[in-house]
Amino acid sequence: MNYTPLFQPISVGPLRLKNRFVMAPMSVHMTEDGSVSDAEIAYTERRARGGVSMIIVGSLCIWPDGNFGGQIFIHDDACIPGLRRLTEAVHRHDCLIAAQLHHAGRETNARTSGFQPVAPSYFEPETHSVFKAEYDAPRVLETREVEQYVEYYAQAVRRAKEAGFDACELHCAHGYLICAFMSPLTNQRSDRYGGGFHARMRFVTEIIGRARQLVGEDYPITCRIVGDELREGGIDMELSVRIARYLESLGVAALSVSAGMYPYVRTVSNMYHKHGVNLYLAENVREAVRIPVMAAGQIDRPEIQLHALETGKADILCIGRTLIADPDYPDKLREGRLDDIIHCIACNKGCHDRSAEDRQVKCALNVRTGRETLDAFAIRPAREARRIMVIGGGPSGMEAARVAALRGHRVELWDDRPRLGGRLRLAAVPPHKARYGEACDYLEREIRKLGVDIHLNAAVTEAELDGRKPDAVILATGSVPFVPPIQGLSGGGAVLVDDVLEGRAPVGRRVGIIGGGAIGAETAHLLVEEEDREVYLIEMRDGIAVDLPQDARICLLHAFGQTPSLHQITNAKVTAVTPESITLERQGQTEVVDRLDTIILAVGARANQGLRPALEARGIPFLVSGDATGPKDYVKAIYEGFVAGNTIAE
Repeated sequence: MNYTPLFQPISVGPLRLKNRFVMAPMSVHMTEDGSVSDAEIAYTERRARGGVSMIIVGSLCIWPDGNFGGQIFIHDDACIPGLRRLTEAVHRHDCLIAAQLHHAGRETNARTSGFQPVAPSYFEPETHSVFKAEYDAPRVLETREVEQYVEYYAQAVRRAKEAGFDACELHCAHGYLICAFMSPLTNQRSDRYGGGFHARMRFVTEIIGRARQLVGEDYPITCRIVGDELREGGIDMELSVRIARYLESLGVAALSVSAGMYPYVRTVSNMYHKHGVNLYLAENVREAVRIPVMAAGQIDRPEIQLHALETGKADILCIGRTLIADPDYPDKLREGRLDDIIHCIACNKGCHDRSAEDRQVKCALNVRTGRETLDAFAIRPAREARRIMVIGGGPSGMEAARVAALRGHRVELWDDRPRLGGRLRLAAVPPHKARYGEACDYLEREIRKLGVDIHLNAAVTEAELDGRKPDAVILATGSVPFVPPIQGLSGGGAVLVDDVLEGRAPVGRRVGIIGGGAIGAETAHLLVEEEDREVYLIEMRDGIAVDLPQDARICLLHAFGQTPSLHQITNAKVTAVTPESITLERQGQTEVVDRLDTIILAVGARANQGLRPALEARGIPFLVSGDATGPKDYVKAIYEGFVAGNTIAE
């Protein structure tokens, strides 16, 4: 396939982009006080070095009450020196840099910003979504205050120019402050900033007009707009085109087209969405304007990118998570090194999981992302090549083998299954989750390229340890399903979820699933999609799939809402099972779900360290990684594999 069109230059106002790849704006949570950290400079500079034409730095906060957490601030002239350090670092690599200017509007809370959120009108997103957002009730801005926020934005444009940014992007999407003024759903004002179309557009009109007074007519200002808010009464495709044409008339240099509004309705797409999910919205806008149009939303594979350009759906491709996963994506594609690309799988576990304890940007498949300044994550050659045995071929074991081999060790990988991937392969079985299999394929491809000696269907015994005589071992034997002490389970009253996903256990028409976390919920989704089944999903906590990233969870719960044969039973403690029934306690009452054909157990797992005593008895140095240290998500498992591979036989 000829990817030359992806590397043709294009003009955005006075700027000349060397190719069609722009790093999409993202908030990466690498600051605690709003200043530009050394870590974020290193992270951003690393992406600039990989061949992208321009980086749009995401969500620079124009005023403190618009902070949704982890943002760089641009609200004061004192911010300019730190921002200049960032622009200078990017410019060292023949890469342009733009500042996305942002105010969260109603989409924040006082715990985060220290202020009550502000909005053009009162609006509660909870009434429009199955996911309850963590926002405080907003304060409606008075007319004189709106004028002040115009000045906040305009001064931020000036600061961006003085700090060395080549352009500015106004964030006019996703229900944030400017978008909230534009949308008839969220702007119910009766003053000059509300009412008809031009009144709703007055806020952004005044921002651009005042900014022009400060920075002149030639400085490029672009806008990210929403192609469809996907809410009744909001901005739809027709209104989006009208907004695009109007902004073009104001002299904006380009438009970036996204979708949805918070909370989590396709603002950040995930595995439930197809590649290029928003391209039809970009095309809708591009057909109506003459300025360049940028497309965003899982435009993350070369064939999709080429299709977008060749069919006229977009002029420029905004790739964000693609570059989180592989900062060298443009260079690798240009050089024809497609097999070396680390492809984003849109899991959002490392980069966009609001439930994570640490929100700083990470990537499941690229442990070095977000850790560019940490010496411990630099892969250095081993002082002496050793024979390393990695036991366990799940994601942690494969990552450990990959890193140890990169360091120059002679690595053997052993797994007792016929295929590498471990339980991550099982995670790829439910609907819309096939890309977990792609992650397994990537890791396997890498270790095979490095010459790792792979043994499948091969359980490591004590005799094997004695015969192979490894210098060191990485124990990555994963976990085994946990069977809780519930009356009736010990007699075989249920089948394990792993056996269902591997196709070893037949499943009848009426099914009870004990455990409504991610794996139980996604298995329920699989079973009702496979055939006509009645499924009862039972969970101790007060919600289903609470361990999924919120953007994926909202998609799953939406699917459940369209499936009347799937029954969600929460706040329920299972007390007994028989082969045909589940007894549970809920709200002080005993209930029985009966006439079941199959009962599935999906209540978690426990660490498997069966070989540890043998290793200790023989004095073989070893490290433990992944689920073998205790059950965890695959982001942490791969991280532990990296650390083990990078420190074994030091």
